[in-house]
Amino acid sequence: MKLRNILVIVLAVLCTVVLAGCDEQKKTESGGSAAAVSSSTASGSSKSAGQEAAVTDISVYYPDVNATGLVAVTKNVKVKGQDKYKAAVEALLAGTDDKRLTTVFPKKTKLLKVAVSGSTARVDFDKNLTAGFVGGSTGEEMLVGSLVNTLTEFPEIKKVQILVEGKEIDSLSGHLDLSKPVSRMSELIKK
Repeated sequence: MKLRNILVIVLAVLCTVVLAGCDEQKKTESGGSAAAVSSSTASGSSKSAGQEAAVTDISVYYPDVNATGLVAVTKNVKVKGQDKYKAAVEALLAGTDDKRLTTVFPKKTKLLKVAVSGSTARVDFDKNLTAGFVGGSTGEEMLVGSLVNTLTEFPEIKKVQILVEGKEIDSLSGHLDLSKPVSRMSELIKK
């Protein structure tokens, strides 16, 4: 009789644990768990939970394969409020399928955040931007130009400051002065 009571208690505890796990999985799938809420908050956005993403066209700039200039590519992206700047940089980092164009950002480069103060966008990347960069002076000019020209497509952005891990940098590889914000590089754009 004692063994039977113990088995009943063990089964009751197991059923409770299994049901609790199913309930937690159901919450996660529906987006209702605390973890899902905090991960969207931790993404650095300042949007409200009820705000819908708008789909918009953004022009991003990629170097042609000969590195003779930058070509605008229109990408259709979802943006929410101030996240349009972040969406533009992420679209740029995603690269292009156009065989006539190339991407000069190191593949493992991650965007940490984009903050706008006045008419300057401060774009913060992880250390892979500088650690993985292997281009020379032309590659550096194409990378900086693609970022700056992409963000200055927004009329309110006049300059771009590049940061790595939250710190200002002097240059990517010693060819361009990045210690100050950089203005639009229209001379690189191919017509």
